[in-house]
Amino acid sequence: MVLDTVNSSVLKIIEPYKKWVIENPQLLSDVENTVQFLPYFTAGQFNNSTFVSELLYSLSNLVVLFNDLLMYSGKRVHLKFAQFESKIKIWLTVVEYTEALFEISAKKLWGSSGRWFIITTIQIFKTVLRLLLVHLYKERITKNPPIQPLNREKLKEPDVEEVKEGFTLKRSGKVIRSIRGANLPHMRSWEPLSSNVNNSDNLNKSPASEKNLMLAETLYILKPLFHLGCISVTGEKHWPPWLLSLAIDLLSLKLINNGAKNISFSKEEEKEIFRRRVAVLLYILKSPFYDKYSCIKIYSLLTALSDKVPLAKYLADPVTKYLPHWQSTYFYLWSS
Repeated sequence: MVLDTVNSSVLKIIEPYKKWVIENPQLLSDVENTVQFLPYFTAGQFNNSTFVSELLYSLSNLVVLFNDLLMYSGKRVHLKFAQFESKIKIWLTVVEYTEALFEISAKKLWGSSGRWFIITTIQIFKTVLRLLLVHLYKERITKNPPIQPLNREKLKEPDVEEVKEGFTLKRSGKVIRSIRGANLPHMRSWEPLSSNVNNSDNLNKSPASEKNLMLAETLYILKPLFHLGCISVTGEKHWPPWLLSLAIDLLSLKLINNGAKNISFSKEEEKEIFRRRVAVLLYILKSPFYDKYSCIKIYSLLTALSDKVPLAKYLADPVTKYLPHWQSTYFYLWSS
């Protein structure tokens, strides 16, 4: 009874904000984008700037996620997965946005041992949930973050058009198209279905390709734990963990590329695969490669830009100050 009262009170408080979010998607996007740039301008400006930057980064992304979920519910856009799976993805997204903050906080409170405990706990938690998505819910490519930021422009117009073209049932909330709305000659086609549809379905159901894809995704998900295990043996910032993670990434991508001949990926899956290919290039920013080769060249380039290009120092100087934090916090190899 008390819980229901609390929930009712919270909903009453949120409802005006929810209404504003739904009615002002473009203004909301502008505000969110501005807030998300704040962490980059706090680097090196005051004490504990690293903690403040991560706090702002985490809060801004969590607010975007919260607003997106409000828009999903307000626009009657239902997430295309089961309820329990949606909870898994929400938890994974929250962890993705906050894990660096937890790591920095643990190091400040409990030192290096506390930091490694938090890192290990978070990676085990993420690995278990991602394996559930792949092996229980048959998700082929897990995305990072699992719930992508909502494209408000695409969400806005279709719902309005659908309501104009028909009417809504009171009980179910389903939109029924009117005869006038269905009278769209340019959308009709009396040609038989192309055989490519059946071929595509058969390709997507290729057992060998599906197994290779599942193996590739499982390796990618387990990579952080393999890397942490290797670190426990060799120590941090040594070559074996770096080489092991790179080998797993390359093997995973190779298996995905082989499967791509027989499997048609969605746009979201292709985007995630492209992100992983770019991430392989970012190994030059990961230790020990960064410490031995990349660091000096990057700082030399930033210094040259700051000295020779007009106004470039206003961009190069913050990057120079923030780069050590970026490298030590975002370019560790146990993160997926």
